Amino acid sequence: MSKLTIPEIKKQLDEKGIEYKSNMKQEELLDLLNGEQEKETSKPDAAAEEKNTETKEEPKPKQYVVVRDFKDLEDNSFVYFKGDSFPRKENKDVDEARIQELKSTKNKQNKVLIKEQE
Repeated sequence: MSKLTIPEIKKQLDEKGIEYKSNMKQEELLDLLNGEQEKETSKPDAAAEEKNTETKEEPKPKQYVVVRDFKDLEDNSFVYFKGDSFPRKENKDVDEARIQELKSTKNKQNKVLIKEQE
């Protein structure tokens, strides 16, 4: 398709109703044309994907509450106090293994530090 001349590309763009600037280079015009062709081929997939996302609801992440003050060495030594929610907004991507560690006595303090909030 790169063997098309600028006038040929502009003609195809006009046929598809795609706007372009008259001073655009061949490469830019080809990008516009290729981008539009990709959109046309992906439209049915996008519609099907929208239906799938509507039916699926993401489960809410579980909330935890701190039951004993502790310094979280994996969260820049942030100190959590009893009653605080865990994890804090700035550190919301905590892996499940870390949560299990804090929920059990298998941590440096050998005490349960958080519990699931009801």
